[in-house]
Amino acid sequence: MPSRKQRDPEATRRALVEAAEEIFLKKGFGNTSLSEIARRAGITKSLIHHYFGSKEGLWREVKTLRFLHYAERQMEMLRDARPSAELLRASMAFYFDFLRRNPQIVRVLAWMFLEQDVEECMDIDRELIQMGVEKIRETQKLGQIRSDIDPRFILFSFIGLCQHWFQDQGHFAASFGTEGLGNDLNEAYLGVMIKLFFEGILPRPA
Repeated sequence: MPSRKQRDPEATRRALVEAAEEIFLKKGFGNTSLSEIARRAGITKSLIHHYFGSKEGLWREVKTLRFLHYAERQMEMLRDARPSAELLRASMAFYFDFLRRNPQIVRVLAWMFLEQDVEECMDIDRELIQMGVEKIRETQKLGQIRSDIDPRFILFSFIGLCQHWFQDQGHFAASFGTEGLGNDLNEAYLGVMIKLFFEGILPRPA
């Protein structure tokens, strides 16, 4: 009797993508073999060529699906909200929480922007950035955030603050220590990140 994966092309593709993502992100593209992916997925290697053409094609699929998973949700949030300082604050928290719940996306994003070989993703990323910058610019016009900073730098800074934490939080814990920061280090960092972003580090006026 044929297996479920043999009967269901979508299940086969999904199993291959999930296995590939796990191994690619653990070992890197160059150190991953199609045979290893096929074994992990429980599927013959020939089906990888059938569905994706090559290891490169499978890697592009992994990056595309992961990025679209994030981009669709972020676009929905931007489309449905009116420009405001609160939207910017909520967007930071949303992006931070998305990265926290989907740790694989951090590495996928790093590889995607390093390689810049997934045209569909790069086009969507540019659209997302344009939408975000325009929301910030409109918020500046409303007088809710300072207008003497280019909105592109504002957006780039908040993306960087979020991504860097999940790329390097192990270094923070090892080098700076976590004493006195509470049980949830992610929440502690998020609170400080938002405070710094919206209030700065200069003392408040008496």
